[in-house]
Formats: sequence, C-alpha cells, structure tokens
Amino acid sequence: MKQRVPESSSATLTALVRGWAGLSNRKARELIEAGGVRVGGKACTDPVRRPRPGTLVEIDDEAPTSPRRRRAITGPGFRVVHQDRSLLVVDKDPGVVVVPTGKDDPDDLPLVARVAAALELAGHRGDPLWVIHRIDRATSGLVLMARNEKAAESLRSQFHRREPRREYLAWVAGHPDPPFARLVSRLVEDPHTHRVEVTTSPNEGREAVMDYAVQAISDGSDGPVARVLVHLVTGRRNQIRALLAHFGWPLLGDGWYGGPKQAITRTALHAWRLEFAHPEKGEKMLVTAPLPDDLARLGRRLRLR
Repeated sequence: MKQRVPESSSATLTALVRGWAGLSNRKARELIEAGGVRVGGKACTDPVRRPRPGTLVEIDDEAPTSPRRRRAITGPGFRVVHQDRSLLVVDKDPGVVVVPTGKDDPDDLPLVARVAAALELAGHRGDPLWVIHRIDRATSGLVLMARNEKAAESLRSQFHRREPRREYLAWVAGHPDPPFARLVSRLVEDPHTHRVEVTTSPNEGREAVMDYAVQAISDGSDGPVARVLVHLVTGRRNQIRALLAHFGWPLLGDGWYGGPKQAITRTALHAWRLEFAHPEKGEKMLVTAPLPDDLARLGRRLRLR
C-alpha cells in the first residue's frame, strides 16, 4: 500500500498508518517498529515521527506485526543506552563535548549533534534534542536528553527541585578522611577561564553540595589513591573536581585542579548512575553506564582494595 501524507497534516506515522490500513493503534505501532513502513523511500521504525505533507509512505501488508528488537543507536564517541519517544540516555566517551562551544570545528562535533545525526540515519524523525544536564568534555558516562519540549520541561523541573539522583565514580589522590561525608561550600567562577574555586564568603558564588563515600584505597607506587562514589545534590560547573581538590583530594589526571597525571591523562571521573522519574509515565528510571576501558585499566593498575 502506498499513500501520500495529506497537505497540512501534522499527524504521527502511527496515526496515519492506523487510518490507512484500518489497524488498531497498537498494531500500527507494532507494524512500524517491525520495519513494515517506509517513509520517503527509507525504512522508518519511529512510530511518533511526523512525516511532512506530500511525503510518500509505503506500508508492507505482509510484514509481521510483532515488533523486532530495536537496534541500538551508536556513533563516534557515544552509545544510546535508553530510548523512548520522550527521552534518550546517552553514554558518552571522554573527549566529546556535550553542547556546541561556539567554535566552528567539523572535527569536534558536540554530542547532541552526533546523536541527532545517528537517530536520523536510523530512520527516526529529525526533531531537536534538549540536553537536560551536562558533563565535562573529559568526563565519561551518562547524559540525559529530551525528545520534545514537554518532556524537557518536566525533566528540567525535576533537576531544579533536585529530585534526580546522579552518582559518579571518581579516582582521587589521597585517602579522603572521613571516609564518607557531605561537602557543602560555595563556588565562584572566573568569567574568563571558567575555572571555579571555593569561596568562604557567604555572599559570593553559588551553593555546591555533594556526598561522597570511599569505596577502595591503595598505597602503591603512585602514592595514596582512592576510588570514591560521589552523589551530586547540586550540579555546578566542575563541582566534583573543584570541591575534591579544595579538600585535598584532586582527581587523577585533572591537571586543571592540581591532580597528578602519571596514572591517566584525562580526568578520572565517570557519570555511572542516573535515577529520575519518566516525564510521561511517572515511573522511576534507573540507568547505569559501564566503566570505559581506560578507567577499568586504571583500577587494575592501582590495585585498589
């Protein structure tokens, strides 16, 4: 079956296929996800895509209506670890900046552009993505993105209310003492370098709060080091890096804040766990990211106990 999207239509692909093929909403979605629909000559498995008016849509009446397993979306420097019609959770490699920096460098595409391009190649609609929170270029791990404005508003409201739980793994110089605590300080940012520092003035900067707990320690040839679990309460720029350095435990590889670089050449920080409420369904979402190879090697080298 071949149909053209009516003029002035803004219907989703599911709604169009349902009407043309006489299917239920569930069956129409399953047919699309099973690869039984082509939009503009290309397979499309995104049931909420809104094809432009005049676009040719081809429906395979012989396609099975049970959904096939969705192929993971990956690209240079990232993997999508969760996707649905409201949001994406992306596992980012170190060295990839999350949003544009203002520099026109085709070899330094931001994560949001890479993910958008990969989604379009996979047959998903090319709508904008909303980045809900950021991590530093050198940090690996999870980044949350919304796929529509309503979801973005909901997720950003959760972050504003400090409801999501963000946990990081950090490898630091020294043995933090006490082994677990809440750090509360105020951070000021240099407007030129964007480096942040702790201030003792109650009228300067912004409050920065986080919890930490030492998971393992070592006293090897690299000196005393520790792996620390960090729970962010606030999410200021460079908060983990600046606070741990201020209290005497800079991150390994973080030369910007005084960390030693013998064991690893990038900041040893990984955004490994993210918990939040789904913006549409309200159910709890819990996503984790495995350690990248460089941090796994670091752990073996340090022989943490």
